[in-house]
Amino acid sequence: MTITNGYLSAGEAADYIGKSTAADSTILDDVVTAVSRLIDRHCGRHFYAAGTVAAPVARYFDAILAHDIDLGPFNDLTSVSTVKTDENDDGVYEVTWTADEYLLAPVGAASRAPQAEPFRSIVALDSSTFPTSASSGRTGLVEIAGVWGWPSVPIEVKQAARIVVAETAKLQDAPLGVTGGIEMGLFRVSQNLPPRARQLLAPLVHPAWVGVA
Repeated sequence: MTITNGYLSAGEAADYIGKSTAADSTILDDVVTAVSRLIDRHCGRHFYAAGTVAAPVARYFDAILAHDIDLGPFNDLTSVSTVKTDENDDGVYEVTWTADEYLLAPVGAASRAPQAEPFRSIVALDSSTFPTSASSGRTGLVEIAGVWGWPSVPIEVKQAARIVVAETAKLQDAPLGVTGGIEMGLFRVSQNLPPRARQLLAPLVHPAWVGVA
């Protein structure tokens, strides 16, 4: 299979571990994909882009407070195309918000140096409010369409991916009696990140995910 939303290319991974991609390309693709998802789970967020400006992805949220929605883990937001709300609890998002009715926070995240960061919440401005409940029990009354993830993959994520891929490639005797390594088409990605990888990723763990992973 090909790499799906990976934080390294097969070539980058192969160069780092000192192997040719010719014979092991499929296995290496699997390793990079698995390692990338392990990093996501550790951090409580994904660093790849889901959606584009031309083809935004819609996600749905509940407002606990009428003026503020915390998007939560795995919902970092790079840019917004539309914000819509279901005001009368009929499953139709009939109200489209204008750009002066909401604010993305933290303010200035997209221009932070040295690494642009995503937005983690959306704030209703002035008299605007998000619907907070539905008599029918319907959830997800706020629809946000945009690009999700990070503006670009942080270098710390790429280096952590290299470390875990290299560790996986060095395994020659896997547990449960499975022997061999990446050369034989067998691999097992540990669910525990190496200390150096954890150290690199520590500043990038979602604030609401601390203590979860």
